[in-house]
Amino acid sequence: MPLLNPCVSAALAEYFGSEEDADCSILFVRSSGEEPAAEARIVADGEVEPGSSSGDLGPGEALAEPLPAHSFLLRHASAWVRTKLENRRAGALDGAVDCTGHGPPTKRRKTNEPLAGAASSRATTVDQTGLPVIRVPLGGPEEVPSALAAIRFAYTGRVAAGSSVREALELYRQGQYLQVEGCGAACIAAIESMLKADASSSGSGGGCGGSSSGGSTGGSSGFSTRSCPAAQELYTCRSLWPDPAQDSAFAAILSAAKPQLVAHFGDALTALNTPELRRQLLALPAEGLEALLESDNFGTDVEDSVLLLLATWVQQNGDMAGVDAVERLCRLVRLAQLTERFAKVLLPALACARLASQTAGIEGAVGWFPISCTEAIYLINVCTVTGLAGRDREKKRLQEAAGDVHDLKAPWFSTKPRRQCLVAYGGGVLEPLGAPSRQQQQRQCPAFEWSIKQEDLEARLQELQPGSRFYMFGLLDSGLSAVSARGFKWRFSIVYEHGNKAAGLYLYCDLPEEYGLGVASLGGPLAALAQVGARLEVDRWRGGVREVAASMSFDAADYIKVNRGGWGIPEVFPLKLPAADAQGVVRSQQVPSGSSGCLLQGWEDYLCGGKITGRLVILPLI
Repeated sequence: MPLLNPCVSAALAEYFGSEEDADCSILFVRSSGEEPAAEARIVADGEVEPGSSSGDLGPGEALAEPLPAHSFLLRHASAWVRTKLENRRAGALDGAVDCTGHGPPTKRRKTNEPLAGAASSRATTVDQTGLPVIRVPLGGPEEVPSALAAIRFAYTGRVAAGSSVREALELYRQGQYLQVEGCGAACIAAIESMLKADASSSGSGGGCGGSSSGGSTGGSSGFSTRSCPAAQELYTCRSLWPDPAQDSAFAAILSAAKPQLVAHFGDALTALNTPELRRQLLALPAEGLEALLESDNFGTDVEDSVLLLLATWVQQNGDMAGVDAVERLCRLVRLAQLTERFAKVLLPALACARLASQTAGIEGAVGWFPISCTEAIYLINVCTVTGLAGRDREKKRLQEAAGDVHDLKAPWFSTKPRRQCLVAYGGGVLEPLGAPSRQQQQRQCPAFEWSIKQEDLEARLQELQPGSRFYMFGLLDSGLSAVSARGFKWRFSIVYEHGNKAAGLYLYCDLPEEYGLGVASLGGPLAALAQVGARLEVDRWRGGVREVAASMSFDAADYIKVNRGGWGIPEVFPLKLPAADAQGVVRSQQVPSGSSGCLLQGWEDYLCGGKITGRLVILPLI
């Protein structure tokens, strides 16, 4: 049985924002530096603070129109309001109207909704109706909506339907400030409901709602993520969190949100290569990234990409997060699981940069990763022997040697693998040339669509001279500059030499600038090799149907120079070049500028919609 007649409860809720029976009003004002934001004063009609005026934008300015209020209700809902009213009983207002609720109430027309924005006049005036005014200091106009929501809750006892996680957290904070009974618990319950709704939106109740990360962004067409906006928004609003140590209910909410946050971002490749997820990743506070890095379910191709993900976040947020937070995050990367070739390049480079920054007394982007030379030496040895047949004895002896030097229980030395994201997509299933590509690949492995504009190709052909060649880099449909995989960035180009009957495909490996490993920090240019499991494809069109015209595969037998040119085949997809004339000169090279028909004749099978298209498919390295 309800404690209150539902009709009475509904009637009380209707009083919010109503002038009917109002015996005071609430005025949200800008807090001054001399008074805490939790302080409020009740002033009599007509009283204006010294120095205030309609043009005053400083402390004490009104942030919204006065809100009609009812002390007989608010005194029971808000301990903050009750304290102010009890301290200013009848006679304490220098003869002003009684604000305790014992005086005769006024009956006026009902206002449907109070003004939630800034008032038309910013003067610290009082209610022109003659009601005493309770001043509520706020940090600024941006706090007015949440303060209004807290007063609304005092009347209704409910969090407004459709509230976002941010709005619920803002209401929680204002409810704590105004000491509104039950407000904090209701906000926590509302956030919990949002998380549960995300978890059950897939219909199974065990995860978040499914959504392709590639369809809308033009990113990785093989990846899928579970959209969990509530968890992502919760971590983005870190500055609004109550202290989990002081609020066990909120601590429970964070625990429930962590796996959903992991599901939302999916894996390192998805987060790095999907523009919207990448933007959301960079907006996470350190606590959000920490939840990803410490989770076994946060997937990756290899641990190398997890290090790149961390470096990407640190480049954007490191200064704001602070040295301690960055070091805490760095120590969650499982360095012992880096691939051998990557470890041999990155670990000594990071240690060298760290030592150089310490020697120079510099903090910041250079030397951001807290690894020493001795730690790098040990970890390189571990990465070298891990997984090699007949090296178990060596690995055991390494652990014995490091037992009293390193904390082998720390995440850096963990051998517990993360979820492998490429395995789930069918790995190295290759498709025959001429087979339809995209729909099948979406079910098998992550593919990154690229294109080259027809007008750009035509311009390069017009400039091409006998004996020379050109390279044209493909532009990713996602808008990103390169594909991130195996800790490096990968680009691709077509190559064509004047007069050739075929064009080539090349793959390039770049050391990401996010690592902060420039020539200055390393002492010279980097000479290193990288590997990737991948398939680079270019499309042709026949009868309006797209098919794979040519494909280049890269596996464990291929070694690609880092920052030093591409690896590929100069002639891999054939062109239908026009016949030569009697002098043996190709006619397509004789046409005047602006006549594109002959220039592009050999490329017609590959052009559709004004561009050449293809994709880079990421595969397990075998």
